[in-house]
Amino acid sequence: MSFKKRLIFFSILLISSLALCQTVKATPASSFNFLDGDWYDNFGIDRNYYAGPYGYLPNLATETLNENKEFAYSVGQSFLADYPSETERAVAILKFVQQWTEYGYDSDNVFRDGVAQEEWAWNADEMAHAFNPTTGVTAIGDCEDMAFLCGTIYVGAGFEAAVVDAPDHVALLIWLPEFSNANNYWDLPNDNRDAGWIWVEATGSSNPLGWTPPDYEDGGWTAYSIGSLEFIAVPIPTQDASLSFNLDLILIIGVILLSIVFALLRARRR
Repeated sequence: MSFKKRLIFFSILLISSLALCQTVKATPASSFNFLDGDWYDNFGIDRNYYAGPYGYLPNLATETLNENKEFAYSVGQSFLADYPSETERAVAILKFVQQWTEYGYDSDNVFRDGVAQEEWAWNADEMAHAFNPTTGVTAIGDCEDMAFLCGTIYVGAGFEAAVVDAPDHVALLIWLPEFSNANNYWDLPNDNRDAGWIWVEATGSSNPLGWTPPDYEDGGWTAYSIGSLEFIAVPIPTQDASLSFNLDLILIIGVILLSIVFALLRARRR
């Protein structure tokens, strides 16, 4: 293990110890109430459903940011202190989350009153308290759990972040236009900047920073700002497949017509 990694792990363990010893305002949700078939935490957020005013997207981020920041945010602060370079810091955070989290289905890992939960979202602090670099224990979660964990850590590390609500998926974007290895640089409506948002995909252990999965390269998803960043969430429109097909057809017809014209001109010259 490199010296820098050892330093980060020591910093995280120290922060964790302080968090446990001190009385803090923000902690992982302390209680859950069962109402109309869903579980609501003590912040009033529905952990079983993503949409609406009480759904976890993007509301769950508020439990671990700003006045509610706790362990996950502090992990981000340790990266901010140890990595002066933004790009190196961003890469290191993703690798860290990928190393200490494991993808698992909710129905196999989350139970309330002995009942398996088909859908469940953990907040960032709950995920952060679940892994332990010293003992080698990883935190188990699915896409939204890792997105919220990444989001809070990146905000704590000084990045602007936005949670992505995509069809059957949740991910994260961070503002890092100077990063040179992304396959897409996204321009989010209403943030008053050009393209410079890059995708953070923590659900696979080898997914590189800035890699937008092919299923989402054509848009069709919404990004919600989190932390202190504020802009109105507007869906990224899906590319019009019929328009793309029509343009391709027009191009093909144009090439054919030009070929015919050139052939006729050559024939006349003879």
